[in-house]
Amino acid sequence: MKLDKTLDIDAESEVYNPSDDSFLLLKIVDVSPGEKLLEIGTGSGLVALHAAKLGANVTATDINPVALDCTKRNAARNNLRVEVIRSNLFEGVSGIFDVIAFNPPYLPGESTSTSWLESAWSGGAGGGEVATRFLEEAWRHLAPKGRIYMILSSAGGMMSVLKAAKARYQADMIEERHMFFESIFAYKFRPNPQGT
Repeated sequence: MKLDKTLDIDAESEVYNPSDDSFLLLKIVDVSPGEKLLEIGTGSGLVALHAAKLGANVTATDINPVALDCTKRNAARNNLRVEVIRSNLFEGVSGIFDVIAFNPPYLPGESTSTSWLESAWSGGAGGGEVATRFLEEAWRHLAPKGRIYMILSSAGGMMSVLKAAKARYQADMIEERHMFFESIFAYKFRPNPQGT
């Protein structure tokens, strides 16, 4: 999707502000009008709102209640319909989706804080634990010809995530961006016909 500068999207201090990884995810997500899109970890709703404006049926989730309130306000401000659900990954999600988008927390480190903002970047001890858990569950909610768009980081256990994904998904790296201390990678995952 292309960045739509006419959308009015605000963020809160306890919500992950759209950054380079958010805009890379937005760029690679391909959704058509009428398709069902699920965004896990929606934050301020950047991807969800763009998909809704294109005519997709959008469900946005986050574990952070402040992020959910922010997404609801942003949807109302832009007169867009987005179903918003509080969920830790897929805990509160039901149904099958054509597209699932996720910009996971991917930096190494266990979150020891009660800060919602810290939980938005802490991907576990090696950085890839949250992304791996996501992929272990995502296939249950993905249409047979569905696709997952996801950001991975060279600093966050990327190889272990890709290794864990092999049994169930075909993985295609779409784009790579070099940052100051890491590279971020935009991936598309599709169900593997031989998956177990």
